[in-house]
Amino acid sequence: MVESATELLQRYGKGERDFSNSQLPGADLAGADLAGIDLGGALLQQAKLAGANLERAYLSGADLSQADLQGSNLRLANLEKAKLPGAQLQKANLRGANLSQADLSGADLSQADLAGANLSDANLKGANLSGCKLKLANLRGACYDAATQLEVATEELGMVFA
Repeated sequence: MVESATELLQRYGKGERDFSNSQLPGADLAGADLAGIDLGGALLQQAKLAGANLERAYLSGADLSQADLQGSNLRLANLEKAKLPGAQLQKANLRGANLSQADLSGADLSQADLAGANLSDANLKGANLSGCKLKLANLRGACYDAATQLEVATEELGMVFA
């Protein structure tokens, strides 16, 4: 377990990848290249991860409440059961990501790429999904409410809702 963003970056730079259950609330990792990192169960509330490369990252069960992930690369990342309420994910690449059972309540996913993503049983109450790419996304069992913003272009009709 690491104690600071600086320590995480140093150890990651030396080849370490397992940082599961780390406690890094408010950590500034904006723009960092953390491809393949294991942050499963980590506490990253209000972390700054804008523009970070988290491709194929393992973030299952991580708490990313109100984190800034704008423009980040989360392609093929595992965010199963992750806590992302109020997270900023505008223009993030979540193509093929696993967000099953994730809490995305109140999250801003506007213009994010969710093509092929698994959002089954995700909490989308109050989330902003306007302008998202949702082609072939799995939204089976996802819950939403009147506050959920979902403006889908006609070419995005390959989504699975049933």
